[in-house]
Amino acid sequence: METESCSQHEEQSAQDAGSKRRLNWRAFISVTTALSFMAMSVTGVVLFVTPPGRIAHWTGWRMLALTKDQWAGLHIWFSLIFMIAAVLHLYLNWRSFLSYFRNKIRKAFALRTEWAIALFLCILVGWATLANVKPFSSLLIWNETIKNSWEAPVGQAPLPHAELMTLSELARQTDGLEIESMVKNLQAAGIEVPSPEVVLGDLAKKAGMTPMQLYAIATGQSTTPRPGGGRGANRQGQQQGGYGIGRLTLRQYCEQQNLDLEKTVQKLREKGFRPEPDMTLRDIAGTGGVHPSAMRDIIEQ
Repeated sequence: METESCSQHEEQSAQDAGSKRRLNWRAFISVTTALSFMAMSVTGVVLFVTPPGRIAHWTGWRMLALTKDQWAGLHIWFSLIFMIAAVLHLYLNWRSFLSYFRNKIRKAFALRTEWAIALFLCILVGWATLANVKPFSSLLIWNETIKNSWEAPVGQAPLPHAELMTLSELARQTDGLEIESMVKNLQAAGIEVPSPEVVLGDLAKKAGMTPMQLYAIATGQSTTPRPGGGRGANRQGQQQGGYGIGRLTLRQYCEQQNLDLEKTVQKLREKGFRPEPDMTLRDIAGTGGVHPSAMRDIIEQ
C-alpha cells in the first residue's frame, strides 16, 4: 500500500509539473492583445502629431530618438499583432461571444440592445467622418493643423522630396543653384563628394547630417570646420555664396548676417526694389528685375 501511495504521489507531482510547464494559451493571447493594443495606441498618438513626410525626412525629425518611418513601422507591426491576437482571442472565447447574441430568456439568437447600439455607433462614426460632419471633421482638421505646424520657411525643402534627388538634379531644378558651387562648398567643409550624381540623402547620411543640414552647406547657407570633416556638424556661419538664399525671407537673411532689417529695407528701396521684411529674397529680386543669386552682393554693397 505504501509503495502504491508513493507511486500515485509521484504521478500526481509529474502531472502538476507538466501543467505548470504547459503554456496557458488564453492567458498568453489575452496579455498579447492588451500589450499590442497599448503599443499600437502609443505609436498611433505619435503618428497623429508627426510632421508630413516631406518635412520629417528633410529635417531628420525624431521623437524619443526614433524617426517617423520607425514609428510607422512599429505601428504597422503592433497593429498586425493586435489583429492576430484579437482573432485568436475571439476564437478561444467564441461561445462567450455567441452568448451576447442569445436572448437570456428564450435562449434563441436575437439582436440585443447592446449590439444594436454598438452597430449604430460604428455606422454613425464611419458616415460622419466621410461626410465631414462636425465634430468628426474637426478632429481631422486638428490633425492637419498639428502636422503643418512643424513646417517653417527655414525648414522647407527646395523641392518636394529633395533628399531623394542627386546633386545635379537639384542644381538643374533650383533657380540660381550651380553644381560646381555645391560641390565646392561641400568640399570646403571637408565633405567628400564622389560624384555630382550622388543622392543628397545618401550623402547626408554618410556625413552624419540631415538632408537639410547638408543642403545648407552645399548652398553656402552654413559652414562646417574642415578638421574631422562634416560629420555631425552644422554650425551656422557666413554665406559662402549667393546660391540658395532666394528662399530665405529678408528678415531671416538679416538675422543670419546680423544686419539691421530697417536699414536693409531702406537700402533696397533706394535701389529700386519693393521689399517687405517677410518677402523672400527671390520675390524681392523679381521686383528689381535681377536674379536671386545677385541679392547678396546688392544687400552688402
